[in-house]
Amino acid sequence: MCGICGFFNLSLEPLAHPEILDKMSASLAHRGPDSHGKFELPHLALGIRRLSIIDLETGDQPLANEAADVTLVFNGEIYNYRELRERLLEHGHLFRTRSDGDVIAHLYEELAPDFVRELNGMFAIALWDHRARRLVLARDRAGEKPLYYWRRGDLLIFASEIKALFEHPAIGRDLDPEAVAQYFFYGYFPTPRSAFTEIKKLPAACRMVVEKGEVRIEPYWRLADHLRPPGAPKAGKREERALISQLRERLREAAVSRLVSDVPLGVFLSGGVDSSTLVALMSELTPGNVNSFSVAFADASFNEEPFAASVARHFRTRHHVVEADEKSRLESFQFLVGHLDEPIADPAVIPTYLVSRFARSEIKVALSGEGSDELFGGYPTYLGARLAESYLRLPRFVRRQFFERLKRFLPVSAGAAPLGMFFRRFLTHVERHPAERHQIWFGMFSPSELDQLFSPEWKGPSPASSALFGPLEKILESARFEETLSEMLYLDFRMYLEDNLLVKIDRASMACSLELRTPFLDHRLVEFAAQIPGSLK
Repeated sequence: MCGICGFFNLSLEPLAHPEILDKMSASLAHRGPDSHGKFELPHLALGIRRLSIIDLETGDQPLANEAADVTLVFNGEIYNYRELRERLLEHGHLFRTRSDGDVIAHLYEELAPDFVRELNGMFAIALWDHRARRLVLARDRAGEKPLYYWRRGDLLIFASEIKALFEHPAIGRDLDPEAVAQYFFYGYFPTPRSAFTEIKKLPAACRMVVEKGEVRIEPYWRLADHLRPPGAPKAGKREERALISQLRERLREAAVSRLVSDVPLGVFLSGGVDSSTLVALMSELTPGNVNSFSVAFADASFNEEPFAASVARHFRTRHHVVEADEKSRLESFQFLVGHLDEPIADPAVIPTYLVSRFARSEIKVALSGEGSDELFGGYPTYLGARLAESYLRLPRFVRRQFFERLKRFLPVSAGAAPLGMFFRRFLTHVERHPAERHQIWFGMFSPSELDQLFSPEWKGPSPASSALFGPLEKILESARFEETLSEMLYLDFRMYLEDNLLVKIDRASMACSLELRTPFLDHRLVEFAAQIPGSLK
């Protein structure tokens, strides 16, 4: 795991302020405390801060091919690098290191920008082709690894985190009013926007190709191409049994590939289905050698540690628990406010940081269960979608006379699961378009609440305007779904997972120089899950 940064003059003229690269790189030191490197030409600068996980002795970056006319820096892990390396050796390629990143340069020699299609992993890559005078930036399919960029005229600047971009004097900090309104609706900044007008995110599963003075951003993978088609036959018992068997095997493959490491490794355990599944797989693959880590809260309504402890006892892991007391939560909050670069409305970032900091004293890599809910339907809002279908079959007069009156009397509790609030929100928005109501149920403030929150002096678009739903509509426009549940899962994979959950775990873990790996986001498993009938999710 690493932090990358760089800038490029599209006209191939010399760069102004080339010394800024060192400042940009230094701001990312927490992402890669083990080594740093850079590659510089008059018109190009690439920087890297490395957290060494694979090939500790010879894997420093930048990396290059035999002729040194392809050079790259990258953040992440390539899980199929051994298979790719064997294939490339058969084709006559020579390798200088045993690192996973070394295969990228040689793969590019064979496939040019299409090299990214062959990678199974989490990554953000910056690659320079000296012969073609071409710069290629790319992100992994789910968006596990971040990549922000800024462009004005012929100057392109990019980095793993916004703070590195701010080291360059050309980049301003003006807030994006439309993005801020969207933040209070979604709880995060939907791609490609950030909190800042001039700074964008390279979307997941996309590459940016910069050559001949032009910049083009294009997808190299689309989850929409793997969805179960509308009208597909229902699954019978025989198909269900076959799918269960295939799912077990694909989960096992994903876990095996993510256990490759030259440093100590563990797993985050909450006691839920996803993390418990990972513990089960790890105990099978590395028996007697599983380090599990969890967070304990004094408030019983938030505390899942008893479930985690039960799983740890069953699989006989070496279980470690950190207490999230009031003092540690406050200290974490104060630290993260200055570390996240832009707000994220997910309080779980605090326990994620606490357990990452705690685990880092024992391990350097941990497995995490992110992605499972978006693949298999783990959130209560998916049940809400099913309830909505039944509710809307009731006669209109029943819905209005009975449930509208009921809504007025529902209490709003302050616990971890305020059911009164959920039911009020459900009844208020249940008759909207399925995607809109799902987002309102899932998000922070409804459009009507935003109108009360924002003052008349607000300079951006009206919070209740169609601009709120723009990101949602854009994502759904090219996809066709078997049923409403499939649409909700797709939406959450493309938005909530990419722009909230993966941002949360990346920043919280990398603040501690800890690498998190997510087996559920193996793209082979993601494609398989997209084909499973919604009735079996």
